[in-house]
Amino acid sequence: MRVNPPTLDLWLTNHVRALAAAEGHTVDVSNKEPETLQAPLARPLIVLRTDSSTRLDWTTFDCSIAASVLAGTRRYDTHAIELATWLAGILFDNALPDEAGSPVVRVDWDGCNGPYAVTEDHDVSRQYLTAQYVAAGSW
Repeated sequence: MRVNPPTLDLWLTNHVRALAAAEGHTVDVSNKEPETLQAPLARPLIVLRTDSSTRLDWTTFDCSIAASVLAGTRRYDTHAIELATWLAGILFDNALPDEAGSPVVRVDWDGCNGPYAVTEDHDVSRQYLTAQYVAAGSW
């Protein structure tokens, strides 16, 4: 039987988008950054991407996720920091494997880093964080 790597960034994008709507956060959530990013942003932006995926055994993969939160301006970064902290709470949550449809089997605490500020060419505050998971493939 063929096992496909998990599409963790797609699942997380939908999961974070649903939580943001349910919790009253007006934010765009995507797995791709716009090709033509322009500041000021109309709404804060969360971008989730898979950095790498290594097969561990027949059905599981070691997956790295990177997230960027863009909001506010370089000088006024409070909203970006607060939104990135909220996102870290979601991405680092030990209960992710229990969420409906989640491919996450385990959160690997050693790979959960951030959020921290990253220099941005545009006049927007960028916060960056990473998360590490063991995730199940599909067949």
